[in-house]
Amino acid sequence: MTGTAAVKPGSQTEDAGASTTGSAEEPPLRIALLDSWLQQPVEGSGTAAAIGGLGRALTRCGHRVVRIAPTFTWPRTLLLRRLLYNVQLPALLRTLDYDIIVGFDIDGFLWSGRAGQTPYLCSIKGVLAEELQHERGLTRLLLWCMSRLERYNAQRAPQVITTSAYCRRAIQQHYAVPLERIHLVPEGIDLPQWRQSPVRLDAPRDPLTVLCVARQYPRKRIADLLRAFVRVRARLPAARLVIIGDGPEHSRLRALVAALGLADVVQLLGGLPDDAAVMAWYKRSDIFCLPSIQEGFGIVLLEAMAGGLPIVSTTAAAIPEVVPQRQAGILVPAAHPAALADALIELLEQPELRAAYGAFGQAYVRRFDWDRVAAQFLAVVRSQLDR
Repeated sequence: MTGTAAVKPGSQTEDAGASTTGSAEEPPLRIALLDSWLQQPVEGSGTAAAIGGLGRALTRCGHRVVRIAPTFTWPRTLLLRRLLYNVQLPALLRTLDYDIIVGFDIDGFLWSGRAGQTPYLCSIKGVLAEELQHERGLTRLLLWCMSRLERYNAQRAPQVITTSAYCRRAIQQHYAVPLERIHLVPEGIDLPQWRQSPVRLDAPRDPLTVLCVARQYPRKRIADLLRAFVRVRARLPAARLVIIGDGPEHSRLRALVAALGLADVVQLLGGLPDDAAVMAWYKRSDIFCLPSIQEGFGIVLLEAMAGGLPIVSTTAAAIPEVVPQRQAGILVPAAHPAALADALIELLEQPELRAAYGAFGQAYVRRFDWDRVAAQFLAVVRSQLDR
């Protein structure tokens, strides 16, 4: 967590290397990020990466950023641990001095709406009330419980930040928050990190290799990609599929790979804790595919564009807001393996089209550089402080 710090309830730790310089017009801010979610991207997927990226970008801008996260590991159940963290937060925050406090999804719900306290923003990166519709069993129940807290947090917060127009509409629909209180700040990507990678973007790629990077929840629809790949393999026997990520669907997907007879062409690598290893796969593959039916944004789509990969994905949720159709890739109807297969075959058979989409994506993704996104975030923060 370069540029940010965890704060244990009862103590305060800030990044000693943060710059304290700022312009006379806009002095540096002291910003607290409340985050009880899983801290590592390999476990917490895009949310963990996004909060860390925002904190580092704000620090580069000269602001003092503190990421307040639980340091205890009990209870073992994540939801209970997050609730305990939130119960302790108000007492901690009253002892600390910040210009603005930002709580992510449920975090800060007991601070949100408190009159006379430090200004507060609620940031919602993936609307839990939307996500639970695609889950089942205990996962669905837990998400429903969390969505009630997220609703409470959003309704009481003076302003809400979210990542896409899709999320903005969902927050209004599920949480009854007026649109004028919901501001858009997209997710970002650390483009200098991609440029500094030892793996060159123009290095030879593994021929006919399709890459998928996703936390394996039912809503990611990885099974659709596996079923599509049966048709891809029949047309292009040399095609290969690499899937990076872990999650509750992982064992089912392994069984499906065997049942479909794809064991010799599909690699299920699980979660890779080394960011460089994941980046290397982006840079050695030919196509990126995300068959998801629900995405609040989709940071992996930015990563694919940064890696110069054409994208095959769906028209669901926020994906069309991130991936320009027939410019950075091909979007097909969600939950449609045949359409997914046709798009993959089209790109695998046309290297010139892959190159054109990949080049467009590399140029397009610059608008999501973290420094630009941080400026948009700060504009919302300044407007809240002005209020």
